[in-house]
Amino acid sequence: MMETSAQSSHKVGHLAMRREADLIDDIPDSGELYRSLCPVDHKNNCVAIRGIRSSKKQTCPPILIVHDVGERSDMYWDCIKFICENDVSSYSYDQRGHGVDTELSGHLDRFQDLVSDLLQVTSWVRHMHNGTPPIIVGQGYGAIVANELGSKFPQFVTGIVLAAPTLELAWKPGPIKRYIIKLMAELMPRVKVPKGLHPRFSNPLHRQVGKTMATRIIRSLIGPRQLRLTFAFAQELFEAMDGFDKKFQSLKKPVLVLKPGSDEVARFEAMDQIATHHPIQNLVTTRTVANVHHNGFTEGRLPMESILDEVLTWAKADQMKTSPDSGV
Repeated sequence: MMETSAQSSHKVGHLAMRREADLIDDIPDSGELYRSLCPVDHKNNCVAIRGIRSSKKQTCPPILIVHDVGERSDMYWDCIKFICENDVSSYSYDQRGHGVDTELSGHLDRFQDLVSDLLQVTSWVRHMHNGTPPIIVGQGYGAIVANELGSKFPQFVTGIVLAAPTLELAWKPGPIKRYIIKLMAELMPRVKVPKGLHPRFSNPLHRQVGKTMATRIIRSLIGPRQLRLTFAFAQELFEAMDGFDKKFQSLKKPVLVLKPGSDEVARFEAMDQIATHHPIQNLVTTRTVANVHHNGFTEGRLPMESILDEVLTWAKADQMKTSPDSGV
């Protein structure tokens, strides 16, 4: 088990310790547990990284998963184990404002902070793998973060997987609500967006499994805490969604677009158009995964395996070794 000195001084709650113990009980024989706190800025902010480093000969670059809004990295632990069982190292991390012990849960100041955080985590993973940049797998709004990173810092990325990118929401604020969000972002940026204005960026249904009826009723009234974004963050996220096309067209690394066949959160007509107009057509691969919902990575074993089979097949293809500026 590899740990940093920063982690040893980190105060971890009892709940987090129990969850962490559950995670490490079934590490595959071919892997080594990796846990660390990665510094992301000069204000002593860190994000928690967890993953499994495969001891087998690496057939493709490591994979780094960027979770969706309102999620945590431990929700992707089964994904990490499955990837390791296929002889590939894999990691995930708690994005700023997420995680069990974070004091910022439910509040994010700037969307671009997430891009900067991903850059630091990517650099960390690249260093651990002798300079080989990881493949970034972004789920939901994590795909928007991954797209921004790949556009700005291509040397830190081998390839990008955009899984259910939330460019077109099945339910989203209209022009009037968008104007209110923009105005409130200028006047009261740290206030959280009320439920009536809040865009539905992810699917909370799979998070209700195992909850009591009373808990589900309460959560339906007040909303999951981590899904209540601030006005400032919501506005920056909308701007990133609006600017996604331009950033995508500048990507110079292989891209896999995964579209869940039963997605109830996002629509993909705009994504299809954007992918069609990429200037380097052989870099973009699009796949539809049947019978999978928006958060397929965390909805059960079969949906997870269906998606990860697509990711691993693409990640091990020859195109990953011959892409422009691959750095591999």
